[in-house]
Amino acid sequence: MRPFKNYLAITISSLLLTPTVQAITADELAIQFEAYKKQQAEVLEKITQENSGLKQQNKTLKTKLEQTEKQVKNNTTAVETVADNVTVTSGVDQWLNKTTIRGYGELHYTNKSRENAKHKEEADFHRFVIFFGHEFSDNLHFFSELELEHSIAGDGKNGEIELEQAWLEYTFNDQLSAKAGLFLMPVGIINENHDPYTFYGVDRNEVEKYIIPTTWWEAGIGASYKLDNGLSFDAAITTGLEMSDKYSIRSGRGKVSKQQANEPIIVARVKYTGTPGLEVAATVLHQTDMGQGDNPSAALTGIGSGTLFETHAIYSHSLGPGTFTAKALYSRWDINVDDKADQAAEDQYGWYLEPSYRLPTTYGDVGIYGRFQKLNYYDGDDKNYNTWEAGANWWIHDNVVLKANYIYKQDTLNENRDERGFDLGIGYSFF
Repeated sequence: MRPFKNYLAITISSLLLTPTVQAITADELAIQFEAYKKQQAEVLEKITQENSGLKQQNKTLKTKLEQTEKQVKNNTTAVETVADNVTVTSGVDQWLNKTTIRGYGELHYTNKSRENAKHKEEADFHRFVIFFGHEFSDNLHFFSELELEHSIAGDGKNGEIELEQAWLEYTFNDQLSAKAGLFLMPVGIINENHDPYTFYGVDRNEVEKYIIPTTWWEAGIGASYKLDNGLSFDAAITTGLEMSDKYSIRSGRGKVSKQQANEPIIVARVKYTGTPGLEVAATVLHQTDMGQGDNPSAALTGIGSGTLFETHAIYSHSLGPGTFTAKALYSRWDINVDDKADQAAEDQYGWYLEPSYRLPTTYGDVGIYGRFQKLNYYDGDDKNYNTWEAGANWWIHDNVVLKANYIYKQDTLNENRDERGFDLGIGYSFF
């Protein structure tokens, strides 16, 4: 109300000081005063409304600020969560990039007859194998292979679950590497590389099965050295065989299952692959006591040292639209046997020749082969066979193969014991 008082005072003063101005009546002055009051009330109301609006805007801005602070906090938490997830995902990706999973399998159908024996006709999922590998660093790697044989394992079942490989390899450079653990022995053609798409025939050949004996693994340490000219050298010291059962080489494998380890094996191999299409290799293996003589449970005591010699050659050459390949392998055990009744167990050997021709077609490669095997081994008594085999492989994919073969197996020691028949099979590998 102070502006009104000031205005009234000025007005009165002006009236008093200006004699020429006509005197204002009290009523007129009251009317002017009421008009001024109304004007000031309107100004005050406007100011009040503006102040109320400013308060509401301030409240709204405060609410928005609180919401923004909350959103910033939520966003920060989300970013931290995403960052953590990215870190975890990155770790998983790194693990996956350094881990390898592969495998292979074989399904067989057999239809064979042996003279004076029951006809054999059966189906068997012979092998299901999973491979795991991991790269700890650029120099240190792990390899393993787990196999289920004959579909079902357990008491009274035909199958077995086996750990065929589990070893660490350290690579010093492009030429030198060393390994330790459970690994396949460096001998033969298919002992180290036996994926089904790599060989002809539904079953593996019997020379490498009974003499080498594929698949053969031991526990130990080994080293490999490669030269630029194609020469390579392998050496290892491993657990050994225990031929305490029928002087059988194949039955002597302990498969590193609480295996006697009194007498180790020393093995060395030299291989040449410097000429395109050619592989030539030789392996020498020695064990001082084939019966693990320090083993009190050994059934045989009349057996001494044993030496295995194996050599093979593989030659492939382009011929017409396809590729001709020839394989030859010879393997022999010399074993000291004291028991005169089992002298035939001293020399166990086998060899085979296998020519083949592989032709690419629109529907996948097709290959035909023939194989002759000469086999002499011991399993409680002397075994001697001549085996003729022929068949075909159809690779419907580089790593998937359909197989068929016919076999005639002649028993050279027993009359009327020959075997003949055919096999069908499928095999696959993935990696």
